[in-house]
Amino acid sequence: MGRVTRPGLVAVLVAGGWLIPATPAAAAPDCAPPARTVVAELPWAQQWLRPPRIWPLTRGAGVTVAVVDSGVDGQVRQLRGRVESGLDTLAGGRADTDCLGHGTFVAGIVAAGEQPGVGFTGLAPQARILPMRVTADNAYPPSETALAAAIRAAAQRGARVIVVGTPMVRSGARLRAALEEAEARDALVITGSWGSTQTPVPVDPWVTERILSVGGFDPDGGLVSGTAAPVDLMAPGAGVLSLGPRGSGHVVEDGNAYAAAYVAGAAALVRAHHPGLTAAQVKQRLLATSDRVPRKVPDPQLGHGALDLYAAVTAVLPAERGAAVATVPVPAAVVARPQAADDGAFRVGVAVAVAAGLLSLLLVTLTLAAPRIRRRRARPR
Repeated sequence: MGRVTRPGLVAVLVAGGWLIPATPAAAAPDCAPPARTVVAELPWAQQWLRPPRIWPLTRGAGVTVAVVDSGVDGQVRQLRGRVESGLDTLAGGRADTDCLGHGTFVAGIVAAGEQPGVGFTGLAPQARILPMRVTADNAYPPSETALAAAIRAAAQRGARVIVVGTPMVRSGARLRAALEEAEARDALVITGSWGSTQTPVPVDPWVTERILSVGGFDPDGGLVSGTAAPVDLMAPGAGVLSLGPRGSGHVVEDGNAYAAAYVAGAAALVRAHHPGLTAAQVKQRLLATSDRVPRKVPDPQLGHGALDLYAAVTAVLPAERGAAVATVPVPAAVVARPQAADDGAFRVGVAVAVAAGLLSLLLVTLTLAAPRIRRRRARPR
C-alpha cells in the first residue's frame, strides 16, 4: 500500500536516514475526540487470531506490558483497574491519561477486557498495562532521550514486554544503553516497522538485533506500508479496531504500531504460560511458530511470516528442552481467513496449504483403497 503510518514522519528524516528531534509545535495539539461508538461485532483481526482458543490456558495474568507511546487512558471501561500510573518522560508525573489516543489504542489491542455485548477484546485481557508517555503530538516523533528514559524505566519497573508505538529508527548511546538494560532485565522490546516504500529509512543493525520488529497487513493480505527495517514478523495492522480515549467506545485505525501491539499481546500470553522462558526464547518462539510464507525466511518485507497465536502459546519446541505445555480441548471455530492481494505471499501460502491438503487426502484415500483393489485383482475371473 505504501502508506506512511505516522503523520509527519518523513518530515523529520534527513537524507542520511537519521531520526532527529523535531522542534515542538507552537500550540498544543488537539486531543482526539471521546470514543462513544460501541461496536458489538467481532473485528476481523480477532477472527484471524482467535484468542478465545488460548484463554483456557492463559489470559496473561501476572505479566506487565509497558506501552511506550502517548500515555494510556486508565479510565476506559475495558482497561479500568489494570492500568498503572506509569511515567510521563516529557513533563514528569503520571501517564495514565491520553490526549492523542494512540497509546490507548495500542493498550486495548494488548489487554482490553471482556465486556458483555462487545466482540472486541485484547489478546491478553488479564495482563497489566504500564504506560510510558514519550510524545504529546503525532506530528513529531519522540526524541531518543524520551525513548531511552521510557524503555529504561519500564524495564526497571518490571515490564516483561515493552511495546514501542512510536518510530524508533536510528539510535545513539542513550537508546543503546536502555535496550541493553531491558535485555539485562529480561524484557522483550517490540516495535512496528516505520517508513514507506517511497522513503526508505536506514536503521541501526545493532538495534534490530535487540528488538522484535513487526509489519502489518490488511484483511486482503496487502502490506500496511513499506519496510523501514528488516521485519521479523507480520500481524494485523490495517482496519483494526480498538479502544479510544475518554469514553467507552471503539475506533478503527491503520498502522504497523498496531501490528506490534498484537505481537505484544501474544508475547504476554507466552510469558504467562511459559514463565521460565527468557525474552530471547519468547522472541524465538514467536518467530519459529509463525505461519510461514512460501519464500526464503526471513523475507525483508514479510519476516518469518504471520503471527500464529495458538501455536505461539502451545507448541513444544525442542530448543526449549522439552518444556511441558498443558493441553485442553480446543473450542471449535470456523473462521474464513482473509484472502491476500494478487501479489501477496499470504495468498500463495494459502494456495500451497490447500494443495498440500488435497494431496495428503488423495494419498490417504489411495492407501486405504489399495488392499481392496489388490483383492479384486486377485479374484479368479
